[in-house]
Amino acid sequence: MRLLMTQRELVGFHGSEMVTVEVAREMAERGHDITVFSPRLGGVAKLLWPSGVRAVSRLDEVPWTPDLIHAHHHLPAMAAMARFERTPAVYYCHGSIPWVEQPPMHERIRCYVMMCEWMVRRVIAEFGLDSGCVSCVPNFVNTTRFSEVRAPPRQLRRALLFQSSALSATELSELESGCAALGLELDKIGAAYGNSQSRPEMLLQQYDLVFASGKSALEAMATGCAVMTLAPTQAGALMTVENFNSWSFANFAPRYYSGATPINEAWLRRELALYSAENAAQVTAKVRRERTLKIAGDQLEGIYRTALESAVSEAAPAPFAAYLERMASEVDAMWVERESMRGLRDHVAYLESKLARPQSVVQPQSVIQPQPRSGVLRRLKTVAKSILLKLGA
Repeated sequence: MRLLMTQRELVGFHGSEMVTVEVAREMAERGHDITVFSPRLGGVAKLLWPSGVRAVSRLDEVPWTPDLIHAHHHLPAMAAMARFERTPAVYYCHGSIPWVEQPPMHERIRCYVMMCEWMVRRVIAEFGLDSGCVSCVPNFVNTTRFSEVRAPPRQLRRALLFQSSALSATELSELESGCAALGLELDKIGAAYGNSQSRPEMLLQQYDLVFASGKSALEAMATGCAVMTLAPTQAGALMTVENFNSWSFANFAPRYYSGATPINEAWLRRELALYSAENAAQVTAKVRRERTLKIAGDQLEGIYRTALESAVSEAAPAPFAAYLERMASEVDAMWVERESMRGLRDHVAYLESKLARPQSVVQPQSVIQPQPRSGVLRRLKTVAKSILLKLGA
């Protein structure tokens, strides 16, 4: 099968980018001919080449007319469907809140694929999709990539906050103080903390307990870590064999208006009282048995076959394709720039909270004297404010 995949960018090592890379490589290994169209190509695109997968930034660089479009993200998906007006499509939805993720309405989209059952219900209600056209392929772990499994310890000592969305300064302080009270050393990894990691399969092996959600939580479970779910403003739970399926329903993420548990020491104590090395090992075995890339690949191939069975009746005007391709490149870049301001605000708040704390270690004098903390913070706020004003945020 000639399969064209779309992705808004292949620059950072983030969730949807890695899903695209892993699915493309899996399908290539199954004998399909794969090209990925992404208006913004970066270092992540290089991961495709060893599997013989092409990465192109323009649709006129696609070497053939695809049999099927496996689409991610609104504008690149619509651009590809306008360019190849007789090709059916499957749309893989990673979320519904950012407009770039929202499912486009098009008669040639034969199936909308969601990564959890919670999303299935939401998109049917929110966008009026036919329930018969919506399927769930649960989030997965590439167990070849995450090949090493650590033995869960009897006593938890090292913890990791592993997420791209920052907690507020208050929540972060509560989590840090709660971990300290329980004898846990806490590290923080992710875009919000200015230290994104491209190789989490190596990093996670160093930690006993991981605070995460979504695919990151699954990858930590597959590595043998105990996992506690959380999200900004809302605490989750310690993952156990008993609650695994209920949390899988919502992609291992606390959902707003479904609880009121704050992130604090009391929550940590209550949840960690449930921890046992044996149960953590059973969770790991369950993830590595039931939530693999191979299983997801089998499900997707079944969806592809069904999509190809229906005939395509209507073609879109060719000029519309060029318009959408330009939009996919230019408008999406504007959205990325605006969204990055949210990360800047989070990072300023994080730095503010750190600068406000007393320093326990006196740094040696250097040739260039550091400026007072208040001056650093003032400059950070001034820079952030000027950028936000320029973008109209």
